[in-house]
Amino acid sequence: MTDQAPRPEPIPPGLAGPDDAQARYWAHEGGADWVRDEVVHAAMLAPFDGVLVGALSLAAGERVLEVGCGFGATAEVLAATGAVVHGVDISPAMIQRARDREVGAGATFAVADAQADDLGGPFDAVASRFGVMFFADPVRAFANLASATRSGGRLAFVCWQGVEHNPWMGRPIAAVRSRLVEPPAPIAPGPGPFAFADAAYVEGVLAGAGWSDVTITPCPTTVGLGGGGGVAGAVQQVLGIGVVKALLEPAPGPVRAEVAAALAGEFSGCVVDGVVTFPAAAWLVTARR
Repeated sequence: MTDQAPRPEPIPPGLAGPDDAQARYWAHEGGADWVRDEVVHAAMLAPFDGVLVGALSLAAGERVLEVGCGFGATAEVLAATGAVVHGVDISPAMIQRARDREVGAGATFAVADAQADDLGGPFDAVASRFGVMFFADPVRAFANLASATRSGGRLAFVCWQGVEHNPWMGRPIAAVRSRLVEPPAPIAPGPGPFAFADAAYVEGVLAGAGWSDVTITPCPTTVGLGGGGGVAGAVQQVLGIGVVKALLEPAPGPVRAEVAAALAGEFSGCVVDGVVTFPAAAWLVTARR
């Protein structure tokens, strides 16, 4: 009998297309991981919800499309303004969690590829909290979002600046790479959490997709890791994030233990009011249809 390579996990019906790899990841491992760690991820990213609400100045009754809505935490904040929210995400597990939440009157959620699918509309506004950096073809994706937005409608999203400005992720990546016998080459530009680090690139993508009045503003803040789990919770969270997890995957077990111990030592000096706290840097991007 010959060894056979494992077959990839199936892509859910309706999501096959230009984002096959992303659909597969978020439909299975990625979505399950984020739902499992919902509390710590929600606590970490909550400071950015108010940024989005402030940028959009929503009026009661306005229709908002939330892209990459995850498990519905940001939708809940948007709906509290009186807006009617429709959230889309490529992860069935996260959409199910969003549907299980008490979000607000009229809020709906759907599994969809925002790059290619008919998203309905026309919407008055499009919002996203770190959900737009994973498109295989960003220009096509934002053109599709524009087609779902009324003339004069608004776009607001937050995305990460470069990893060098985000030590909450830079330090774990460095800790892993320094312990690998043959570290992989740096991640090539493409879909991923830091794909929109270059503001000029983001501006070009939006202009090419038909958006105007693009503004890109630094959005510095601090983020807390691990929820209420202290240093151990913070270590567990960062080791489970896709970029770090992928680096560690081929490493032998002792390397993971070494990395965890090293990060625990580093994180112990970053505790503020019981929470491991780091500076973080994002972009607030706004535009008009």
